[in-house]
Amino acid sequence: MVGGGIALSRTDAPARRGAETSRSRSNASARLGLTLRSVLLAPRDGFRAALANAERRQRVGLRPTEGAAPLVLAALGGTAMALLWLKVGALIGAREVCNVEYLTGYVITAGVLGALFGLAGQSVWGRIGPRFVSSLRGEAPDPHELRLVWGAAAFPQVFALFLLLPLDLLIVGQDTFTTAELVDPVSTAWAAFSIALGVSALVWSLFLLVRGVESSSGLTGIRAVAGAATAVLSLGLVVGLPAAATLLLAQGAGCPT
Repeated sequence: MVGGGIALSRTDAPARRGAETSRSRSNASARLGLTLRSVLLAPRDGFRAALANAERRQRVGLRPTEGAAPLVLAALGGTAMALLWLKVGALIGAREVCNVEYLTGYVITAGVLGALFGLAGQSVWGRIGPRFVSSLRGEAPDPHELRLVWGAAAFPQVFALFLLLPLDLLIVGQDTFTTAELVDPVSTAWAAFSIALGVSALVWSLFLLVRGVESSSGLTGIRAVAGAATAVLSLGLVVGLPAAATLLLAQGAGCPT
């Protein structure tokens, strides 16, 4: 009987560990959802609570509750900005597609590059942001705190990406990413509405970014805006070099982008 009980407990051990792991992941997902909700509804309080929790866990050597979420959100936010640029750039005539035959690959490549640029910009800001905040007489945040702020601030763009992209393709199709004239009034109205929502999500993200800088550094007003501007500068540095190289390679050609 004793031997059978030992065998049974050994058999049940992996199942118990699996159940505990599943509960832990569910709890982490729930906490992440609550954190993002509080950041959206009350940015200052939400960021302060998230940053304080991250600091406590780092102090005792635990993994952050948010895990890889800031990286995932930064990547998806970069994709959202890249696709928004395709639409806005086509609308204002700042870009055109050289060969519509490869439009699908062009859009996918732009989305992937946007994700990579978003991650790179987040990493650069984590390095230069604390020094710039210190120069503004603020409390220099840790790099992981700035990465958390960047990821949480990108959430409105991620939401807009998953909401708008399927509807863009369903209502307008791939023409929404080209300079082709939309003759259907429904498609034209939706394209304008989609761009307006995308720009609104970007503005919301910038607002959250300023609030996150305030909460992580103690800066207020114009100084907080200046601190957040370093995030935009970081992304500009990451995007600017490849963009400049592309323009130089395209000189003399009929299609600049």
